[in-house]
Amino acid sequence: MDKKHYAVIEKYTLPFVQLVFEKGQQQDVFEKLSQIRAVFEETNLADFLSHIGVDDGEKEKALRLFQNSDSQLIDNFIEVVILNHRADLFYDMLVEIQHQIEKQSNEFEVTVKSVQALTDSQKERLKPMIEQKMGLKVRSLKQELDASLIGGFVISANNKTIDASIKRQLQLVKENLK
Repeated sequence: MDKKHYAVIEKYTLPFVQLVFEKGQQQDVFEKLSQIRAVFEETNLADFLSHIGVDDGEKEKALRLFQNSDSQLIDNFIEVVILNHRADLFYDMLVEIQHQIEKQSNEFEVTVKSVQALTDSQKERLKPMIEQKMGLKVRSLKQELDASLIGGFVISANNKTIDASIKRQLQLVKENLK
């Protein structure tokens, strides 16, 4: 995405995010946008909306399907996007809104990579440690399995990583032996 597109996206998203925080609806809006984003990713709707061969009327119909979201803020935002013929940028706006909400609330989705699936009690014990070590609030824990870690785990959120895997420890030992 170039600077021009990003400037247009910010023109729409920053006032919307500010309004979301003023109304205290960041949690609700974030969850609803996550659902919309999942639909976009499963159906490649972003490609459809950004395709120049697709008529604006068709793009409008597609976006209107999301307007009954039980959130007046989201419904109004979609209406503004439709009226200003910016459907092609809607997915990028969704991503930016979620990023801004995370950044301003300091509440992030945390990814935990491990060899085996973590139990619910392990996840609950990890949350306070993650919040303390990374200086953020945990919105949700997303787990990924990675057999190459050998053991331990790798935690990632907000461009920060905690690597407590055996693979990393073996790499450090190997480097120290050189």
